[in-house]
Amino acid sequence: MNVTKDSKVSEIISAYPGAVTVFKRNGFFALMARLQKLSAKDDTTLGAACAHQGADVGKLIQDLRAICQSASGGQPQAAAFDTGEIVITKKMKTSEVTDRYPAAKAVFTKHFGAGCFTCPAFGTEDLAFACMMHNTNVDQFVKECIEAVKKERGAKGAPC
Repeated sequence: MNVTKDSKVSEIISAYPGAVTVFKRNGFFALMARLQKLSAKDDTTLGAACAHQGADVGKLIQDLRAICQSASGGQPQAAAFDTGEIVITKKMKTSEVTDRYPAAKAVFTKHFGAGCFTCPAFGTEDLAFACMMHNTNVDQFVKECIEAVKKERGAKGAPC
């Protein structure tokens, strides 16, 4: 995907879930929260989002292109996880876990509260730090996330 100022933000994120971290690093928390809630295509372009946010569109495009190019051989990042293996570690970023495994969102809400996903720190911190900040045992948290994913996959008949 060639990222330009006319690229739709929802399409970038759909193709490269790791791009969420880039957007959040650049202060696009409200836009990311809105896209998560809609779970649908949004026609906001990168240029419009940057104009609204007051962000440097050139710098953001550069950061996003780096994510796109580093994705497994130019393919969407999700392709690296098509094996079905559930990999959640305490060093993973919070958004990385919820992007890959939406079932884990229930565990985040249980331990961190419903406002977790709109918190400015969400996506910038790893699970170990998030758990420390919320006085939660990280090993138990990771275990619960994995169990939630297994349960969801079992309900859908997918391999665990």
